[in-house]
Amino acid sequence: MNKKIIVAAVAALSAVSMAETVNNDIWFNGTSQIANTTKESLEPNYESSSYWYDYDDRANDKGGSYIKYPYDSTGNYGSFIQPMIDSLGYIFVKYVLVDPTTTGQNEEYPYNFVGMGFNLVGAAQAPLDITSAEGLCATYTSDSDVTLTIDADGTGNASCSAKLTKTATPTLVDLDFSKFSQPTWTPAAQKVSSCAEAFAKATAVKFQIDGQASDAQGALRIFEVGPKGTCKGEKAVSQKEESANSYDHHADPDAISQKAVSAANASLSGRILSFSGIKSASYEIANVQGQVVKSGKVEASINLAGLKAGIYMVRISGKSVNMNKKILLK
Repeated sequence: MNKKIIVAAVAALSAVSMAETVNNDIWFNGTSQIANTTKESLEPNYESSSYWYDYDDRANDKGGSYIKYPYDSTGNYGSFIQPMIDSLGYIFVKYVLVDPTTTGQNEEYPYNFVGMGFNLVGAAQAPLDITSAEGLCATYTSDSDVTLTIDADGTGNASCSAKLTKTATPTLVDLDFSKFSQPTWTPAAQKVSSCAEAFAKATAVKFQIDGQASDAQGALRIFEVGPKGTCKGEKAVSQKEESANSYDHHADPDAISQKAVSAANASLSGRILSFSGIKSASYEIANVQGQVVKSGKVEASINLAGLKAGIYMVRISGKSVNMNKKILLK
């Protein structure tokens, strides 16, 4: 499964996560690529804003499944999400699920999947107590059954989830948290006494489509997501879909893991900090005291050999990305 890098210096992350309060009004209704999951994200706060992203079985599970977007990311957006929001007013993607026996994936991890989701507290994936939401609602269509998942700190891949049946017409579901459960195979170390325990430290909401180890293709639309009782339904599929193209980023080695803004990444190998999925942005590197010790324009990689060992926060800002990443130099 996809690995996450903790996004903020320890002290800063604690301060942010403690300050965040769940927004009990609608989170996503097609007016923006941001899911307003916290009261803080209702204001311009890039540490709190939660952007949509896609994920699949390729990066760590050696699979071949992927998401296709209706609009390209070129232009002023730098995102595959915002153009479809502007044109259609909802999330609309096509998915390709690849039989794991054709990729060699089945020997190690015999499952294929794709999904769309958003973190609850920005790119940081800081835990958020969403128990006051009392449940989740969504309006969607899908050509396959969907697993609506709430990731939580400490549950690993054994997240609490509920099944949504496939539907060709926009369908509203309004689920109590009691409808969510962990998989039967959940390891003891990741098991919670009840999903209510997990929802007190939730990190992400995901709509996942599992291929059942077979080839499959179809479309997924997400019109609304929010706390129980906040979705209105009464949605319709836009005729503009007919003129939209399907951008297959799977064939492009530089775009195999194209994600929304929140999936821009910075990874550390030794003293080399590498950037991916980021264009036209600048960076600052600050120590735990908040002092900026290095800054400049984002390039493919930068050398941090001149910095002392310790914890640092990388701040990245640009037209299409604003994020923080915690790194540990040894």
